[in-house]
Amino acid sequence: MSLLKSRNYKKPVFINSFLNPLFVFMALGSAPAIGHSASLAWDGEQLSNAITTSSPRTQQSFMPPEAIRSQASTLGKVEVSYDHNGRAVLKSRLCLQGGSCVDMNGSVLSTRAFAGQDARHGFVLEHEVWSWAGSTEAVRVRASIRVNYQR
Repeated sequence: MSLLKSRNYKKPVFINSFLNPLFVFMALGSAPAIGHSASLAWDGEQLSNAITTSSPRTQQSFMPPEAIRSQASTLGKVEVSYDHNGRAVLKSRLCLQGGSCVDMNGSVLSTRAFAGQDARHGFVLEHEVWSWAGSTEAVRVRASIRVNYQR
């Protein structure tokens, strides 16, 4: 709170007498409207099996625990990222278990392509070596996923 004195220096004037109603309005305006569904999120992380020249593909399955899925109604935004050892260049895509897939352009994806789908499904992250880039070193992928749900 800032305290200013008036020109005659007799009574203090509080700036917050104007700002308090403004802050209350802003706080209420930014709160979710009554009736909006609450959100829920789940994070997972996994290290893949080795990708080798004789087996240039792998997949990682992500299934949130039943406690999360039972509270959720539909899927919201999904975010996934990965990194890997070695010089190989990977082509990856994220798939809804038993459903559609979204290609990844790089190692990070943020998508709403699965929004509204049944929350009971898990995800599969598929990787394939696109180029070994002169290396034959086995590749392991560490991936993390964040699934946002609507209740």
